[in-house]
Amino acid sequence: MKQLLLIAILLMTLLNSSYGQKVDWKKLKALDPDSVLYNGERKPTQVLLLGTYHFDYPNLDAHVTDSSLQVDILSNKKQKEVKELVEVIERFKPTRIYIESRRQPFHDSLYSEYLQGRFTLGRNEIYQLAYRVGKDMKVNKMYAVDAGSFIGDNEKKYTWIDSMDKTMRPVDAARDKYWGRLYSKFYTISDTLEKNLTLLENFILMAEPQILRRMQGNYFSVGFNSEGNEGPDFLSMWWFSRNLRIFNNILKTKPTQEDRILVLFGNGHMSTLRHCFEASPEFKVVELKSLLR
Repeated sequence: MKQLLLIAILLMTLLNSSYGQKVDWKKLKALDPDSVLYNGERKPTQVLLLGTYHFDYPNLDAHVTDSSLQVDILSNKKQKEVKELVEVIERFKPTRIYIESRRQPFHDSLYSEYLQGRFTLGRNEIYQLAYRVGKDMKVNKMYAVDAGSFIGDNEKKYTWIDSMDKTMRPVDAARDKYWGRLYSKFYTISDTLEKNLTLLENFILMAEPQILRRMQGNYFSVGFNSEGNEGPDFLSMWWFSRNLRIFNNILKTKPTQEDRILVLFGNGHMSTLRHCFEASPEFKVVELKSLLR
């Protein structure tokens, strides 16, 4: 009986190998686009994407962190963690730093004051991380590359924009509320982790692909699915417009292949920005956790 079973298994194996589909993986690999795109004289610019939560809790986002879960970044404990995180970031040896701000003259002046020892760092993550790293790495300026959106720039000019949000009819309101409740729970858990993990642990966690994917998923699960095109149109003209403009602003500064650029933005932006940097052959994304010793 065992011999018959072995013969049957052997016959099935032979049949599968004879009639199975074959793929020439070697030929497919030869068509790797990078074998063409990286075969020229220009090499990709290395970029470290540093997604953060806002250290000073301005509460401008839809999710507001409860005061009991807010971190005092100026406490002795957190200042030690800031220095630890800065030390890891500096192993990347950035030559340019890009920050979430549209106030270029303001940061030109304030960063200059800091370099001359005339400014005490406040709670904002730009001060605590970007300014510190910039000074240590002898970076001469902060690039303020945040942007508004198409909606923000044109809602008064085109009155139909405002009506889009108000007249949008969801396909399934109960579905939206369901995912809204779960995302609210997810963000509260995230706030709890922010308080209990070290800064370095937080920043490594926030950079995880699954975290970034699911954070962006909030935009597609709550208030997006509309009877008409209002949902996707509104999201593209608001959130994706802003992030694509940010990426364009970075490109406007013409980073070279010799540059090593650090991008410090709220982590909500990082899923879209990461997609832009990873899709473009001009850049190579460096992972924060790869800098650990």
